[in-house]
Formats: sequence, C-alpha cells, structure tokens
Amino acid sequence: MPEDQSDDAFESRGRVDAPRQVPSRPGRYVTVAGLIERVIEEFETEFGSDKRAVPQDTTPVQRRGLVREVAQYVFGVESVTLSRSEQAEIIQRAYSELFGYGPLDALLANLQLTTISLEGAGHIAVRTGPGGDLEPQPAIFDDMPHVQRIVQRMLRDGGAEIRHDIPVVEVGLTVDGRPVTLSVAAPPYSTPLTADIRMHLPQPLSLTALVESGMLTEQAAVLLRALAVSQHGIIIAGDTESGKTTLLSALLQILPATPDQIHSVEWAAALHLPEGATRHSVRWPVGDAPMITLQDRIREAITDQPACLVLDEVRSDEPEAIAPLLSADAALRQLWSVRASSDPKRLRSALGMLARRADSAQPEFMAHQLYRRLPFVVTLRRRRGSLHLQEIAEWQLMPGSDHTEYVPLLAQSEDGLRPTGRRPQHALELPSNFFG
Repeated sequence: MPEDQSDDAFESRGRVDAPRQVPSRPGRYVTVAGLIERVIEEFETEFGSDKRAVPQDTTPVQRRGLVREVAQYVFGVESVTLSRSEQAEIIQRAYSELFGYGPLDALLANLQLTTISLEGAGHIAVRTGPGGDLEPQPAIFDDMPHVQRIVQRMLRDGGAEIRHDIPVVEVGLTVDGRPVTLSVAAPPYSTPLTADIRMHLPQPLSLTALVESGMLTEQAAVLLRALAVSQHGIIIAGDTESGKTTLLSALLQILPATPDQIHSVEWAAALHLPEGATRHSVRWPVGDAPMITLQDRIREAITDQPACLVLDEVRSDEPEAIAPLLSADAALRQLWSVRASSDPKRLRSALGMLARRADSAQPEFMAHQLYRRLPFVVTLRRRRGSLHLQEIAEWQLMPGSDHTEYVPLLAQSEDGLRPTGRRPQHALELPSNFFG
C-alpha cells in the first residue's frame, strides 16, 4: 500500500505491530488506529474530555449509540471504505477507550484470568487460574501515555489517583460485577509505571468448593469450619495471590455472628461480605480530600463495637495500624489476612515481630495480645501451579509458664496435609476422633 505523506493523515501511535490501513480518498490511506483516535477526539470535542455532556443516567447501549453516531460522521468526513466488521471494530475500540479500559476490556471480561501484570507499555503478562504462572503476552498499548490514561481511569473508578507524593496505591473497584484489585507503582518509585490487576471471583466459594478445587482437604475443611463457627480469632497468612481473600470470604459465609454485627476493614474492598455487613475501606487522597488510612478505619470500626471485625490485609510496613486491635479493652473477635511468607519458621517470627512493632513502648505485651486474641494461624501458598493450604497452627501457652509456642495442628508432610499429633488448647466443635 502507498504510504500517506499528507499533513492531515491520522498516524497510529506507535504500536509494535505494523499499523493496519484502510483506503480513503483516491491515493490516500489512513490507519485503523488513527481512525479510532479521530473518533475519540471528535467525541470529546462534542461532549468534553470528561464527558459531562453525556447524561449520567445514560445506559451502555445509549452510549454506544452516541459513539456510533460520531464514528459515522468521521467515516463520512474521511471518505473511508470500511466493511461492517471493520466499522464495528473501530466503534467498539473507541467505546472502550472512552467508557471502558481500552485494550484491557477483553482481558477483564475473561473469567479464566486471575491476574494482569503491566510494566510500561511494552510488557504485559497474565495468569490463568489461581496459582498459575504469569505468561507474557503481545503488547496491547500504543505507548506510555496510553497506559497512563487507562490506569488513571481505573484508579479514578477506585477512588484514587496517581500522585507524586503517594507513588504506590492499591484500590478496589468492580468490573462487570467482579471485584478487582489494582496495585500501581508510579515514578519516582517505579520507572516505568507498573500495575498489577487481580480479578477475584464474582461470587464467594464455599469450603466444599475449595475442597473440590484441591486447595483444601476434607479434613482441613472440617477444622476450618469448626474455627469459623467458634469465637476464636484467626489469622490467614500467605504471599501475594495465595488465596487469602478467597478463603476469608468463604469463612465469612458461615460465621455465627449476624451480618449486621460483622464489620470489615479493607485496603481494596475485595472481600465477599454477607449481606448486611459493614465495610470500611481505605480512602486515598484525591484533589484536596484527605486520606483516611487503614488505622483510621480500624478505629472507626472498633467504635461501632461489632461482634466480629475482619481485616484484609495486614502488611509488615504498617505495623502501627493494628495497635488498636491489640490494645483495645474490648476483646472483640477478629479475623485477619496477613501478607507474609508461607514458610512456618519465617511466619511465626514475622507475626511476633509485627505485633511487637505495633507499639515499641510495650512490645511483649502486644505480642502476647496477638497470641491470645488470634490464636489460630492458617497458612496458604502457591505451589505447582495451584493454591494449597500449607498449615493450620495454634499459639499454645506452655504448662507452668507464660511462654507461648507456635504449634502446628495440620501440616504438609510427604503424605500430604496430615495431623501432627498435637491437639488444640482452645475448645472446638470437632468429631471426637478428628485427631486420631
């Protein structure tokens, strides 16, 4: 095809693959990417870059109709020859850029994908199914401004924005009924901009479903069910994307507390809460609006005096956030997810250190409070392309002393997940022969 040298040609914005072209006026060709850009520009000229002229109650079908009208105008002005399928493709891609998340829309709609990882405009990888490896994919963005525009839109929908004073942000949003967690690291913290998009299940899984998936054994599910219906505190620990939120959501469906007495404190609002439960999510600063931190939300939830407080998730870089939960006079039931190593030795050390760092003025007291208020620890890990329960343990007080020991009750062995021979100190409703 002859190369268009005219000044009014619509150039593509640097895709890795060769730009597709379509015939226009005699002797002239325009790129598909250029037409899409032209449709977007014309739409924003008519409705504004923030689309304020589009009524708030406009449905997706009506919005598509508006984009179609603008596209037909552009096709006429440019005198392009397009098939019906080419017109539909251009209209769809322009709609995605204007009202969706551009080239990410197709990936977000794929229920088999659990993670999308972006590093600048040239590197993208996806994870299929929980526990799978990240697989590199062909580039889908035109350039860095394209990536930034789409990531900014996702952040805005999650109630945040890229700021120089806060270069690392994690928010939650809902895409087609599916909870999505977006973690962004921007310059100067990360060059180029990186983003991890984790897509959660539209509905919570039951413990039975987790057994069928291979994440749990039948015996582990029985013990977890007994923990959920008890009044004891539980920590679910593991690395990123090890299934902590999935398991915590499953346990929330069988808690004995009534939903109106369950409060959650979350970074990204990814938990499936029982209907009627109250959610307290971190609010990032946008414009002049101040940030409401995780610790702020924890204090807010404690003030409401719920029967059960769920925390998703605790991180080692903000230990002071959990101080109110360990020092509060009222010992409410607590369920935490904690981002930590799944190695048992490292985990028990990390949890003790986390509690001690929560209040350096009384470190041993805080550690004791953690052991007392959250005596059970459930560890998950990603292994061999799938998620597995690694261990269920208990902090046990040694007889005749004030020393607390980390005691595995179920643990992985050469034969799989098996009882260790140790029994829980805290009362649980279990079959009499559960531990053999």
